Amino acid sequence: MTFLDMKAELAQAIPGMSRIYAGTLLNRAWRVIRDASLWSFQLKDGSFSTPDSVFAGTVTVPSLPTPSIIIGDATASAAWAALTFPFITQYQFRISDDCIYNVIAYDTTSNPPFGTLTLDRPFVDPVTTLNNNNYTLAQIYYPAPSPTFKRWLSVQDMIDGYALRIWSSRRDLNILDPQRQITTDPSDILPMGPDTRPGSATLGWPMFEMWPSPNTQISYQTWYVDRGADLAANTDELPEPITSDVVLSKARAYAYEWAEARKDVMAAKGSGSNYAVLKKTAEDDFLARLKTLRLLDRDTVDAYAAKINGANGGAGWGLAPFFNATNMRSGMGWGWPALWR
Repeated sequence: MTFLDMKAELAQAIPGMSRIYAGTLLNRAWRVIRDASLWSFQLKDGSFSTPDSVFAGTVTVPSLPTPSIIIGDATASAAWAALTFPFITQYQFRISDDCIYNVIAYDTTSNPPFGTLTLDRPFVDPVTTLNNNNYTLAQIYYPAPSPTFKRWLSVQDMIDGYALRIWSSRRDLNILDPQRQITTDPSDILPMGPDTRPGSATLGWPMFEMWPSPNTQISYQTWYVDRGADLAANTDELPEPITSDVVLSKARAYAYEWAEARKDVMAAKGSGSNYAVLKKTAEDDFLARLKTLRLLDRDTVDAYAAKINGANGGAGWGLAPFFNATNMRSGMGWGWPALWR
C-alpha cells in the first residue's frame, strides 16, 4: 500500500481529519516501529577508504582580517590541485600538533597562482612566523553512510584484517591522546556529533573520528544499522516485512487520541464514537501485529549477524592474524567478545 493510500484510509476513519495531518500521524507511527526492534531492512553494508596524508610544501597564514585563510606555496598548491578523491573539502588541516580545522573551501583565484584553503573557523594557533609553515592535510573525520544512520555493527580494516573498536569512549581517548599526536593505522572509530561544517554536502549527518589519525590509504568494509527514512512521496511504500496494517494500527491510536481531545467538535459533526475505547483497541492490535512481525523477521536478522561475525574472524572481532607489508605491522589477532550483542 502506498503512502497516499494509507493517508486516505486514515483520514476517512476520523471525521474532520485532513490527509496532511494523517500523513503526520502515519510517520509518527512509522518512527515508533523503526525504533521498536532491529529490523532486517535496517541492516546495511557499505565501505569507505582513508586517503594518504598531504604535507608537500609549506603554507602561509595571512594576518587579520582573514584569519581563516591558508595559502599554499607552489609545491603545496600543486599537491592540492592533484587531489581527486576525496574532495579536498573532506580533509582536515593542522600545523604541527596544534588545532585541527576542517577545510570548507578551496580555490586558486583568491591568490593566483597559489591554492587557497578556507577553514571552518578562525586560525588561532601561535605560529612563530606567518610564512613557510609545515602542515598536514589528512582526513580524520568521516560522515556516516546516511543521514538516518543509527549505529555501527562492525568496521573492518580490509588491509590489515581486523575490526575497529566501535565502543570506545571519547573521554578515554581524550585522556590517552588529547592532542591527537598519534598517526598510524586507526584502531578506533568514535562518534563526534552532527556534521556542522558550513556548506557540507552531509550537513547534519552523524560524524565520526578515526583514531589514531590515518595517514595512508586503507579500505574499510562496514556493517551498520540505518533507522530508515520517513514516508515522503505519495508513491512511497513500506519495506519488508513491515505491513501497512501495523503502521495504520498505531496511527489510528494517535488519531483516536486526537479525536478524543476534540469531543465537542466531533459531536457537532454527528460523531458519537467512544474514541478512548477505540484508542485502546488500536493499541492492542498494534502490539499484536508488531510481535508477529518481529518473529517473522528474526531469521533474516540472525543470518545477517552470522555473516558479520564470520567476516570478523569467527566468534569475535579481529581474531584472524594479519600482516601489512606496507608498514610492517602484524598481529596474532584479538580476543574480544563476539561482535553481535
